[in-house]
Amino acid sequence: MKESFCGLCDKCRLDHPDFLEAVARVKSFVDEFPAYWWMHCFPGEEGFSLPEFVKGLEWFLRKPECPGCKEGGGREQCPIRRCALRRQCANCFECPELETCEHYSIIFKEGYENYLHRFLLRVRKVQ
Repeated sequence: MKESFCGLCDKCRLDHPDFLEAVARVKSFVDEFPAYWWMHCFPGEEGFSLPEFVKGLEWFLRKPECPGCKEGGGREQCPIRRCALRRQCANCFECPELETCEHYSIIFKEGYENYLHRFLLRVRKVQ
């Protein structure tokens, strides 16, 4: 199981075989589909960058085995990871300054509040 300091890696499905198979399948459809011929028909907000979409699919396919940030996966310079290591915390929920943490608030800005709240409850029950 992947483990992280913040809790996000714990439920990550990046390397789940079904997910990777679906991404590979979408990529093959895009590669075979003449989307480049008609993408110009959807300018502005209705369109999107097909090359960037393909780049995203290829990124997922290049990352089939992420061990989680506690085992060296993820961003090496993640401020949450660096802080937890510096404070020698097994996870952020051990930190007495979590409520006001400027690093951890990044996660809340990204919309993960409900997931992290459930993770926090689970971790606190175990301890």
